[in-house]
Amino acid sequence: MSDVKPEKIENVKEEYEHSKLIMASYGSRELLGQWIGAAFGFSVFFFYEVIIGLDSFLAFLAYLIYSIWNAVNDPLVGWLTEKLHMPWEKKWGVKRNPWMLIFVVPWLLSFIFVFMVPQQWDPQVDPSYNLPVFGWFVMSVCLYDTFLTLYDVNVLSLYPEKFRGLGERKTVQGFGTILGILGLVLAAIVPPFIQDKTVPSTYVTAALMSVIVGFFLFLLMLPGAWEDKVTKERYRQRRERPETATVEPFVKSIGIMVRDRRFMLKAFYFFGYQVAGLMIQASGYYVTTFILDTEEGAFTILLGAMLLGALISVPLWLHFSHKVNDNKKMSLYAGFAMFVTFLPMIFVGDIIGWAISLLLFGIGVGGQWFMDPPTMGDVLDDVAVRTGKRQQSIYYGFQTFVIRMGNSFIGLTIALTHILTGFVEGATSLAELQAANPSGWQLAVFGVHIHSALVPAILVIITVILFWKFYDITPKVVKENKKKLKELGL
Repeated sequence: MSDVKPEKIENVKEEYEHSKLIMASYGSRELLGQWIGAAFGFSVFFFYEVIIGLDSFLAFLAYLIYSIWNAVNDPLVGWLTEKLHMPWEKKWGVKRNPWMLIFVVPWLLSFIFVFMVPQQWDPQVDPSYNLPVFGWFVMSVCLYDTFLTLYDVNVLSLYPEKFRGLGERKTVQGFGTILGILGLVLAAIVPPFIQDKTVPSTYVTAALMSVIVGFFLFLLMLPGAWEDKVTKERYRQRRERPETATVEPFVKSIGIMVRDRRFMLKAFYFFGYQVAGLMIQASGYYVTTFILDTEEGAFTILLGAMLLGALISVPLWLHFSHKVNDNKKMSLYAGFAMFVTFLPMIFVGDIIGWAISLLLFGIGVGGQWFMDPPTMGDVLDDVAVRTGKRQQSIYYGFQTFVIRMGNSFIGLTIALTHILTGFVEGATSLAELQAANPSGWQLAVFGVHIHSALVPAILVIITVILFWKFYDITPKVVKENKKKLKELGL
């Protein structure tokens, strides 16, 4: 008890360095990220397999190549942004903002490019078009990921640098969670009104609309993501101390991260909950089309239920996180809630059952969403204490790789499930699936249950058990690290 009480007093007395407006502005990074990223996750695999009719194996192979590219691209970008000292650092004292400003527009435009498959390329009419469509898929998603990484790693890396206090970090993420949920809601509601399964070009129109809105959301985020005088002064002090500014070679940096048990446990736990949440998003159109036998617009109701659960839960997670003051415990509570609420989704076949299940599931999602950045902040503080350096871009680059690997895992799971259960590419309704596979369509429909609920439930419980058993950053460790960071000038 003596360890916990001082921390509670310290949190109450903490003076925030930034206004609520600035913290909300930075939190709107989640609004922009979900507005574009969720639209990508909802529709890309469905677009290529169902709307365009790309062979399921080739769709999986595209995701595999995508994941290999991620294995190099994301950690490398994180390492480069720490290693390279660009001219703007010395001239203006900024480190992250120019990267962010340069690459936000290419990232947004590349999102449109993903859906711009030439209309005459129809693999269902002429199977020889499978390869050109496959090539377009690979090229466009890799380009999208490269620009996204260059932008997002630098925005993420600013979080532990600019917002230092535990209370301030939780407040920032409280805003981020609510705004991120809003972004998900908008991504689920707006594009489906434009998209038409019989007209592939409507997906381009929806993407264009997303990008235009996304640019204005970026402007909303700028004040919070701007490097202020205090942050620039920290950069200057660090540059003048060679022992804190030296960056190890790329391969050695990766080796250091992989051998860091605390970081890897955090990264793997992040992988589990991210894949679980994203797999429902990626499976959503399959659920509405083949399990519920309705239009994609019904997915708005389902996702709305999940996000309502998450939104309602955020104030509770914020309250209990301050009361419990243990990021590990709070993360575990959220993870277990996700696992339990996955179980009904394996069997339910009506929209009411799915809506109730997803409403409850949203509570766990809200908790994980809220707790992830503060927990990552604990890990990065711990790394800084043990290494004497703050080089979070490298670690965020690796975590970004973990997210993209999650997307590849999702693509692999969906593709293999469809291949093994007799799903027919190009079938745009349950009736078409029944006509194309009259003796095995029930198994194909259950395959949607497998990749939307069963597989993610198993993944979540595995990562929860490992995180509970081996992750050991306790409130006492967090408190000691804060003291050591002050002593080290970090």
